[in-house]
Amino acid sequence: MNFNDERLKVVGIGGTMRQGSASLGALRRALEASAEAGADTELLDLRELNLPMYEPGRPLGEFGPKVERLVEAVRGADALLISTGAYHGTLAGVTKNALDFIQFLSKDERPYLDERVVGLISTAGGDQAATNANQAMVHAVHALRGIVAPLMVGIPKAWQRFENGDIADEGYAERLDMLGRLVVELAGKLGSGHSRYEATAGIAV
Repeated sequence: MNFNDERLKVVGIGGTMRQGSASLGALRRALEASAEAGADTELLDLRELNLPMYEPGRPLGEFGPKVERLVEAVRGADALLISTGAYHGTLAGVTKNALDFIQFLSKDERPYLDERVVGLISTAGGDQAATNANQAMVHAVHALRGIVAPLMVGIPKAWQRFENGDIADEGYAERLDMLGRLVVELAGKLGSGHSRYEATAGIAV
Protein backbone atom coordinates (compact mmCIF):
# COMPACT_ATOMS: atom_id res chain seq x y z
CA MET A 1 0.00 0.00 0.00
CA ASN A 2 1.23 3.47 -0.87
CA PHE A 3 0.61 6.87 0.67
CA ASN A 4 1.84 9.99 -1.16
CA ASP A 5 3.82 7.67 -3.47
CA GLU A 6 5.64 6.13 -0.49
CA ARG A 7 5.13 2.63 0.81
CA LEU A 8 3.88 2.31 4.35
CA LYS A 9 6.32 0.85 6.84
CA VAL A 10 5.35 -1.77 9.41
CA VAL A 11 7.84 -2.57 12.17
CA GLY A 12 7.56 -5.85 14.06
CA ILE A 13 8.95 -6.07 17.59
CA GLY A 14 8.93 -9.36 19.41
CA GLY A 15 10.30 -12.66 20.45
CA THR A 16 11.76 -13.63 23.81
CA MET A 17 15.23 -14.57 24.92
CA ARG A 18 14.49 -18.18 24.01
CA GLN A 19 15.80 -19.26 20.63
CA GLY A 20 12.99 -20.13 18.23
CA SER A 21 10.33 -18.61 20.44
CA ALA A 22 6.70 -19.05 19.42
CA SER A 23 6.05 -15.32 19.77
CA LEU A 24 8.76 -14.60 17.20
CA GLY A 25 7.30 -17.17 14.81
CA ALA A 26 3.85 -15.61 15.18
CA LEU A 27 5.31 -12.16 14.53
CA ARG A 28 7.08 -13.33 11.39
CA ARG A 29 3.81 -14.71 10.02
CA ALA A 30 1.89 -11.48 10.62
CA LEU A 31 4.72 -9.35 9.25
CA GLU A 32 4.82 -11.43 6.08
CA ALA A 33 1.11 -10.67 5.60
CA SER A 34 1.85 -6.96 5.99
CA ALA A 35 4.49 -7.24 3.27
CA GLU A 36 2.05 -9.07 1.01
CA ALA A 37 -0.42 -6.22 1.61
CA GLY A 38 2.13 -3.81 0.13
CA ALA A 39 4.06 -2.48 3.13
CA ASP A 40 7.78 -2.30 3.71
CA THR A 41 8.57 -4.28 6.85
CA GLU A 42 11.32 -4.53 9.44
CA LEU A 43 11.65 -7.28 12.03
CA LEU A 44 13.25 -6.50 15.38
CA ASP A 45 14.02 -9.78 17.13
CA LEU A 46 14.43 -8.95 20.81
CA ARG A 47 16.69 -11.94 21.40
CA GLU A 48 18.99 -10.73 18.65
CA LEU A 49 18.92 -7.13 19.88
CA ASN A 50 19.52 -8.18 23.50
CA LEU A 51 18.68 -4.68 24.72
CA PRO A 52 20.10 -3.34 27.99
CA MET A 53 17.66 -2.34 30.71
CA TYR A 54 16.03 1.03 30.20
CA GLU A 55 17.30 3.63 32.66
CA PRO A 56 15.31 6.88 32.96
CA GLY A 57 17.44 9.95 32.40
CA ARG A 58 20.27 8.15 30.64
CA PRO A 59 21.01 9.66 27.18
CA LEU A 60 20.14 7.60 24.13
CA GLY A 61 23.72 7.67 22.85
CA GLU A 62 24.94 5.82 25.93
CA PHE A 63 22.75 2.79 25.24
CA GLY A 64 24.51 1.80 22.03
CA PRO A 65 23.56 1.08 18.42
CA LYS A 66 20.96 -1.62 19.10
CA VAL A 67 18.79 0.70 21.16
CA GLU A 68 19.29 3.43 18.57
CA ARG A 69 18.12 1.00 15.89
CA LEU A 70 14.96 0.24 17.87
CA VAL A 71 14.17 3.90 18.45
CA GLU A 72 14.79 4.89 14.83
CA ALA A 73 12.73 1.99 13.52
CA VAL A 74 9.75 2.96 15.65
CA ARG A 75 10.20 6.62 14.72
CA GLY A 76 9.92 5.73 11.03
CA ALA A 77 7.02 3.31 11.40
CA ASP A 78 3.50 3.91 10.14
CA ALA A 79 2.29 0.86 12.05
CA LEU A 80 3.70 -1.74 14.42
CA LEU A 81 3.19 -5.37 15.26
CA ILE A 82 4.23 -6.29 18.81
CA SER A 83 4.43 -9.93 19.83
CA THR A 84 5.23 -11.21 23.31
CA GLY A 85 5.43 -14.41 25.22
CA ALA A 86 3.11 -14.49 28.23
CA TYR A 87 5.08 -14.95 31.44
CA HIS A 88 3.35 -15.34 34.81
CA GLY A 89 0.09 -13.84 33.64
CA THR A 90 1.43 -10.81 31.77
CA LEU A 91 3.77 -9.74 28.98
CA ALA A 92 7.41 -10.80 29.02
CA GLY A 93 9.86 -8.42 30.68
CA VAL A 94 11.93 -8.17 27.50
CA THR A 95 8.88 -6.79 25.68
CA LYS A 96 8.07 -4.22 28.34
CA ASN A 97 11.70 -3.14 28.40
CA ALA A 98 11.63 -2.54 24.64
CA LEU A 99 8.46 -0.46 24.97
CA ASP A 100 10.09 1.65 27.68
CA PHE A 101 12.70 2.87 25.17
CA ILE A 102 9.90 4.57 23.21
CA GLN A 103 10.26 7.29 25.84
CA PHE A 104 13.00 8.65 23.57
CA LEU A 105 10.28 9.67 21.10
CA SER A 106 8.53 11.86 23.68
CA LYS A 107 9.70 15.14 22.12
CA ASP A 108 9.11 14.15 18.48
CA GLU A 109 6.58 15.93 16.29
CA ARG A 110 4.63 12.67 16.56
CA PRO A 111 5.45 11.81 20.17
CA TYR A 112 5.62 8.23 21.38
CA LEU A 113 3.31 6.08 19.20
CA ASP A 114 0.99 8.92 18.28
CA GLU A 115 -1.12 8.19 15.16
CA ARG A 116 0.47 4.76 14.75
CA VAL A 117 -1.63 1.61 14.52
CA VAL A 118 -0.35 -1.22 16.72
CA GLY A 119 -1.30 -4.86 16.26
CA LEU A 120 -0.86 -7.08 19.32
CA ILE A 121 0.10 -10.76 19.47
CA SER A 122 0.84 -13.01 22.44
CA THR A 123 1.65 -16.67 22.88
CA ALA A 124 1.34 -18.73 26.04
CA GLY A 125 1.64 -22.25 27.37
CA GLY A 126 -1.73 -22.12 29.14
CA ASP A 127 -5.26 -21.04 28.29
CA GLN A 128 -5.68 -17.57 29.78
CA ALA A 129 -2.21 -16.01 29.94
CA ALA A 130 -2.14 -14.90 26.29
CA THR A 131 -5.30 -12.85 26.79
CA ASN A 132 -3.85 -11.27 29.94
CA ALA A 133 -0.62 -10.39 28.11
CA ASN A 134 -2.50 -8.72 25.26
CA GLN A 135 -4.57 -6.70 27.73
CA ALA A 136 -1.41 -5.55 29.51
CA MET A 137 0.01 -4.42 26.15
CA VAL A 138 -3.22 -2.53 25.41
CA HIS A 139 -2.62 -0.41 28.51
CA ALA A 140 1.01 0.21 27.55
CA VAL A 141 0.17 1.16 23.95
CA HIS A 142 -2.60 3.50 25.06
CA ALA A 143 -0.21 5.15 27.53
CA LEU A 144 2.16 5.67 24.59
CA ARG A 145 -0.71 7.26 22.58
CA GLY A 146 -0.84 4.41 20.07
CA ILE A 147 -3.98 3.09 18.37
CA VAL A 148 -4.59 -0.58 19.15
CA ALA A 149 -5.88 -2.52 16.14
CA PRO A 150 -9.35 -3.97 16.83
CA LEU A 151 -8.07 -7.49 16.23
CA MET A 152 -5.66 -8.99 18.76
CA VAL A 153 -4.24 -12.49 18.45
CA GLY A 154 -3.66 -14.51 21.59
CA ILE A 155 -2.38 -18.03 21.01
CA PRO A 156 -2.86 -20.40 23.98
CA LYS A 157 -1.12 -23.75 24.34
CA ALA A 158 1.52 -22.57 21.90
CA TRP A 159 3.47 -25.80 22.31
CA GLN A 160 0.66 -27.51 20.38
CA ARG A 161 0.43 -24.95 17.61
CA PHE A 162 4.02 -24.37 16.45
CA GLU A 163 6.57 -26.56 14.69
CA ASN A 164 10.22 -25.51 14.54
CA GLY A 165 9.26 -21.98 15.54
CA ASP A 166 6.60 -21.55 12.84
CA ILE A 167 2.84 -21.48 13.32
CA ALA A 168 1.32 -24.80 12.27
CA ASP A 169 -2.29 -24.21 13.32
CA GLU A 170 -4.19 -22.97 10.27
CA GLY A 171 -6.85 -21.17 12.30
CA TYR A 172 -4.35 -19.05 14.20
CA ALA A 173 -2.23 -18.61 11.08
CA GLU A 174 -5.25 -17.08 9.35
CA ARG A 175 -5.80 -14.68 12.26
CA LEU A 176 -2.16 -13.59 12.12
CA ASP A 177 -2.53 -12.98 8.39
CA MET A 178 -5.66 -10.91 9.03
CA LEU A 179 -3.83 -8.83 11.63
CA GLY A 180 -0.87 -8.22 9.35
CA ARG A 181 -3.15 -6.96 6.60
CA LEU A 182 -5.33 -4.97 8.99
CA VAL A 183 -2.54 -2.78 10.38
CA VAL A 184 -1.57 -1.84 6.82
CA GLU A 185 -5.18 -1.03 5.95
CA LEU A 186 -5.70 1.12 9.03
CA ALA A 187 -2.36 2.89 8.69
CA GLY A 188 -3.26 3.72 5.10
CA LYS A 189 -6.59 5.21 6.18
CA LEU A 190 -4.93 7.33 8.86
CA GLY A 191 -2.31 8.51 6.39
CA SER A 192 -4.99 9.40 3.87
CA GLY A 193 -6.50 11.88 6.30
CA HIS A 194 -9.23 9.78 7.93
CA SER A 195 -9.99 10.54 11.54
CA ARG A 196 -9.01 8.03 14.17
CA TYR A 197 -12.64 7.09 14.64
CA GLU A 198 -13.18 6.56 10.92
CA ALA A 199 -10.07 4.41 10.64
CA THR A 200 -11.05 2.06 13.44
CA ALA A 201 -14.83 1.99 13.22
CA GLY A 202 -16.80 -0.69 11.48
CA ILE A 203 -13.95 -3.17 11.12
CA ALA A 204 -15.35 -6.70 11.14
CA VAL A 205 -12.76 -9.09 12.53
